[in-house]
Amino acid sequence: MEKIMGSAEYPGPNDEVLEAQARICTGPHQSRPLGKKEGDPRPERILQLIVQSARGELAAAQRVSTAQMGAFFAAMTIRRGFGEKTGWSAAEQEAMANCRDELEKCLPAEVLFLLHPEGGYRTAHPAAAQVAAALGKVLRGQHLNYAETRQSLQVVLADQVGDAWKAALLIGQRMNLESYDEVCGYLDAVSGPADVLPLEVDSLTHFGQPFDGATRYFRPTLFVAAVRAALGRASVLHGVDEMPPKCGVTEEQILRALGSRAGGSREEAANSIQDPEVGFAYLSQRVYAPGAYHLRALRLHIKKRPPWATTEKAQQLFACPHHNYMVVGFYHAGYEEKLLRLLWERGFDAGMVVKGEEGSSHYALRLGQPSTAARKALNHTRGFRRVEGARRDFAADVDPGLLGFEYPQSPRPEKVSAAAFAQAGVAALAGERGHIYDRIVLNAAMVDYWLGLCTEAHEAVAQARAVVDSGRALAHLQAYIERCK
Repeated sequence: MEKIMGSAEYPGPNDEVLEAQARICTGPHQSRPLGKKEGDPRPERILQLIVQSARGELAAAQRVSTAQMGAFFAAMTIRRGFGEKTGWSAAEQEAMANCRDELEKCLPAEVLFLLHPEGGYRTAHPAAAQVAAALGKVLRGQHLNYAETRQSLQVVLADQVGDAWKAALLIGQRMNLESYDEVCGYLDAVSGPADVLPLEVDSLTHFGQPFDGATRYFRPTLFVAAVRAALGRASVLHGVDEMPPKCGVTEEQILRALGSRAGGSREEAANSIQDPEVGFAYLSQRVYAPGAYHLRALRLHIKKRPPWATTEKAQQLFACPHHNYMVVGFYHAGYEEKLLRLLWERGFDAGMVVKGEEGSSHYALRLGQPSTAARKALNHTRGFRRVEGARRDFAADVDPGLLGFEYPQSPRPEKVSAAAFAQAGVAALAGERGHIYDRIVLNAAMVDYWLGLCTEAHEAVAQARAVVDSGRALAHLQAYIERCK
């Protein structure tokens, strides 16, 4: 696996500054000021670390990277417009006033611009001018339109501006709670509608899971795809090998543990999906969007997940002429509305979002507290079906107990690793009963039921169990691994 941390391109990151970023690089209601109470990171200490790094006084491993500086100062500037609870504390105001002269002497001009955007930034480079104009709005708490967002991000993806501005743009739009236009811009900057490859299958379902993987619960998507393939329902999986900040277990890691190279081309993935003996495929972001993949290390240095953490899950890579579906996981309330609007406007025949385990679309084996207007429960499901051009919406908290899955709590695996997940998933597809088997069956069944591919939930469960118990699902998984060795 290609290592993310410790690269020459991104020295550091400095852990103390990362802790400060974790507090301030968030939205108008969640940011936590520095130095407000005992035990908080001290703002004067953070600023001195930045000054020492800018002067070259710290070793590379301890240095505050320019990406960290970009995220930190963008957050500080945006927080000037926040309310009393999340805006600057008295300690931050004092520290910034005391360090102003030092900062202005040692910081690069592009970093100083983030702290004082009101003065503008002069550059003869068109790409830099594009991003400077966008940052001028973002740092004032304003939103960009679709064209501004997409054009600025294409500059970022083409590596035509420095790390400080890349980080500032990404964290700034997250802090401003990105608009729907910005969500669309982030999606299409990576891979737009013109890049979608046509396939010849009866139906096709894209699964959008968090790229940063799983650290607590079994990741069943790959095995769910094999079950659905055995039922004649093709699936697309996509992601990366490892993604900060969580760096959990991903489908790509599981595939490699199973003996797959997990790095084929889009055309190879298309062939696997269209092959009736396989019926699904995984495609790595490093293949379909190398520019976005290259920014993984930057994401470690900005600490908080950028807007791409939402939109990359909704990437459409293929389309078939008959029935196109998408299933996306979410965590933060409010994003489900934007995601469903996106899927509807992109023409999907059915789309659904699930608040699953670890922000995925994976159903837990136990339903907890029911959803409220302010808080969505784990297993909350929303979506639509397109019926004769009209939209029919659905929403429900899925209770596995009503389908025969009786668990006092959602169990965790004994070991969290790609090898352990691969072994457990194969054993379940070979018929070994237990919570891994039940997770795979439940998730395959609920997807097909809510998308309208099966009219009754209990029947969907029975169909999924049948193709697992017969060995057909395992055969499809083995055929894919054999094809991708």
